[in-house]
Amino acid sequence: MPIASPHDVLAPIKKIMYRHGVRCTAEEFHAAVNITFHNFESEVYDHEHADMWDSLPREFDRLAGDCVKVAENHGELNLLDIGCGTGLATDCLLKSELGTKIKHIDLLDTSRSMLTQAAKRAAGWNRPFAIYEGLVDALPKDKKYSLIVTCSVLHHVPDLAAFLRTVRTLQGDNGMYIHLQDPNGDFASDAEYLQRVAQMKSRKLLPEVVYRFTPRRVVNRIYRELTGKQGDSYCAKTNRTLLNAGLISTPLSVAEIYSITDIHVLDGAGISIRRMKDWMSDYDLISMRSYAFFGTLWSNLPPKLKSKEEALGRNKALNGMHIGAVWKLR
Repeated sequence: MPIASPHDVLAPIKKIMYRHGVRCTAEEFHAAVNITFHNFESEVYDHEHADMWDSLPREFDRLAGDCVKVAENHGELNLLDIGCGTGLATDCLLKSELGTKIKHIDLLDTSRSMLTQAAKRAAGWNRPFAIYEGLVDALPKDKKYSLIVTCSVLHHVPDLAAFLRTVRTLQGDNGMYIHLQDPNGDFASDAEYLQRVAQMKSRKLLPEVVYRFTPRRVVNRIYRELTGKQGDSYCAKTNRTLLNAGLISTPLSVAEIYSITDIHVLDGAGISIRRMKDWMSDYDLISMRSYAFFGTLWSNLPPKLKSKEEALGRNKALNGMHIGAVWKLR
């Protein structure tokens, strides 16, 4: 079994590797599972995450509004979207107050299938864009960006300190970094937040069998049936691919797959702005905003709780499920 140090963030993954006969390094295994999983998830990503498309534009609007004055000193912005997925973050930014200032876009992802979906969306942005597959070493050498964004990315990255150092090397003078849709590690145990989550759960009076037939779930099921994806989930496809490649000797459970891909979610640590301040000592924190104050995104809330969610957001409460922030390089 691979030996793990007490502070090794990959320690839980190494235990999974031991159970399934994995012989490569933990870093290689983490990368292989992530790429394989997201390649297959791309087939249904926008359908499965429709609540993000419904809810995140308002959160990007708020963060973009917070950094408009800072952006005035930049003139035109060249944007790098790291872990772009199907293009949600860039799409939201282009529709925000910052949108008219963004003149060029580079989209980076390790998943070729995600990039294919992003390229289709980018064709309608009326901006020049470029697609890069892989990690940051796939980007043009010595290119600097005035704006970098990551959305629903940081919780996938094992070594956050190293990742943020890399972001720093890509940043132009006085560059800005925006991140969003990160699990809020600083307030995961906040009593008020947990009380609101309990309130949300208490409102779910319908039995589970009825919940399964909500309009969104019905539409998603019909979509999977029409596209031939019913009964063939991306977790099942991920397992088959890893087994056929000889990377694992026995199938991973769904929980194991998510504990690998969403490494800072299921470990309970989340993303801590406090720790990020230590790692990003040459950045100023321009703005931080939380949301999903009832443990789910805005679009999933009943009307009465939507108004409370809006009020908490306007008052810049920080104890929601997710956190986002704007940083500016000094």
